[in-house]
Amino acid sequence: MIIFRFIVLLFSLQSFVLDKDEIKAKLNEIIPDEISVDTVEDTYSPNFFSVELSDGSLFYVTADGEFIINGDLYQIEKNSLINFSDIRDSKKRINRILEINPSEFITFEPKEKKTDIYVFTDVDCGYCRKLHSEITNYLENGIQVNYLAYPREGLESDTYQKMKTAWCSKDPQVSLTTLKLGKTIKSDDCTKKIVSKHYNLAKEFNARGTPTIILENGFLLAGYHSAEEILNFLKK
Repeated sequence: MIIFRFIVLLFSLQSFVLDKDEIKAKLNEIIPDEISVDTVEDTYSPNFFSVELSDGSLFYVTADGEFIINGDLYQIEKNSLINFSDIRDSKKRINRILEINPSEFITFEPKEKKTDIYVFTDVDCGYCRKLHSEITNYLENGIQVNYLAYPREGLESDTYQKMKTAWCSKDPQVSLTTLKLGKTIKSDDCTKKIVSKHYNLAKEFNARGTPTIILENGFLLAGYHSAEEILNFLKK
């Protein structure tokens, strides 16, 4: 009975599809005057639109404009679930990353690049050190590694000072590698604010630890992932 009702609902959604302007007009009738509808966008499903309000609220609306879904929307595939919300967030993440001047990254470039990854790293993090110990493997697989600074213990920590030194260094690659080997380098307290900028961006992305890897499509991978795993993710 429940399945039957669900099927009927889907058919009803497909029968009374509103366009984006109609959805926007309907929402404007019910939201407070001080808030506006910023965007109404298609999703991979014809049954739902994604909506963003001027106050940053994000949700889904059924195509007939009758129901709002406040939460994640998943598509069921054969062996997995696709989170539409993460797809939407991925676009925002990669756009924010691409706003950064590339000179602010500590970058390791392959001879033949297949893809970029953006890695929020901490020089005192064990799994960050493991990832960096395999940097040759990433490069041989055509993965360009662009490091961003994320001292997990905050901007008053010893790790912050170490990472600030690496980003201030005349040879950031060597300095970062030295620190990740657990060695010390001469402190450099320059005026650059790159580390704090990256730290705040990681917080914006709700990064919960290090390494946090952002793929070139904006997908976020928490924790260490090998070069082979990253390439497999990009094939999905």
